[in-house]
Amino acid sequence: MATLGTIDVLIIDDDKNICSIIKEYLTEMNCFRLIVEAHDGSVATQKLQNQKFGLIILDMNMPKKSGLDLVKDLESTSANKKDNVLVISGTLDRDLIAKTIQRGVKNFLVKPFDEEGFKDRVKKMIS
Repeated sequence: MATLGTIDVLIIDDDKNICSIIKEYLTEMNCFRLIVEAHDGSVATQKLQNQKFGLIILDMNMPKKSGLDLVKDLESTSANKKDNVLVISGTLDRDLIAKTIQRGVKNFLVKPFDEEGFKDRVKKMIS
């Protein structure tokens, strides 16, 4: 696993309750330096342009800019890597998954997820 306190995380989800739950799970893992939230796609774009994140937790359905649009932005405007993106969504239709995979994102988690499943996925991604 990553060295204690070296990874910054960006949680991108318009549901503030989901963000709180994810932040709590990540805090309990004790390996993240900074946990930042963005509640819409345009705020997320600004944060991604200004900072490098070792883990990006991304909801696909959001106001102002979709998760897929943000993945496209990562290709051209960001120091952030698509390998560090974990897509979480309640509606992962085949077409959207295919488009996201074509863009280089390989990690998905369907809402609702449990704490153990979430932490296991994150551990695999950061180790």
